Amino acid sequence: MPYLTTPDGTELFYRDYGADRPIVFVHSMLMSSDMWQHQMLHLAGHGYRTIAYDRRGHGRSDDSGTGYEFDTLADDLAALLDRLDLTDVMLVGHSMGGGEVIRYLSRRGTQRISRIALVGATAPHLDVDPDAAATQLDRLRTEYGLWVADNAALSFGDDLPGCTIPQLEREATIRDWMRSACR
Repeated sequence: MPYLTTPDGTELFYRDYGADRPIVFVHSMLMSSDMWQHQMLHLAGHGYRTIAYDRRGHGRSDDSGTGYEFDTLADDLAALLDRLDLTDVMLVGHSMGGGEVIRYLSRRGTQRISRIALVGATAPHLDVDPDAAATQLDRLRTEYGLWVADNAALSFGDDLPGCTIPQLEREATIRDWMRSACR
């Protein structure tokens, strides 16, 4: 399995399929690169090079115990792009991954990037109520399993018409959430 080492020594797992123009996928909070497997295989089969990595503390990457903020996460993305010497990249970020894409661009610019797609992105906010954010983070640290149980239905779109996620996929996603170290 391919890994890269970041400047602080954290080992990050990545997957790399196909050839030609690269698309780099950045996963959402609590997930891993597994969330992109269907899109990666489909696009690789249509002539794209598709790359996704597990953010630190997620999936098969190291749990460094530090660096779970946008500057370090954006630097990890830069380490991947540098390691693979990627240019003309399309960055796709979902949820928190969108915030990482935005921070990457604000820190590193667009030299390697040709386009971006932000999918349900959580962008860094200047107007977040610090008390509400602290309360939410504290709940994630102290009642993580309960938080997952309370939010799973919303995450899977249970109240949306025609939105049915097979039980096995729901269970695999929840297992991915439960393995995440940055809580």
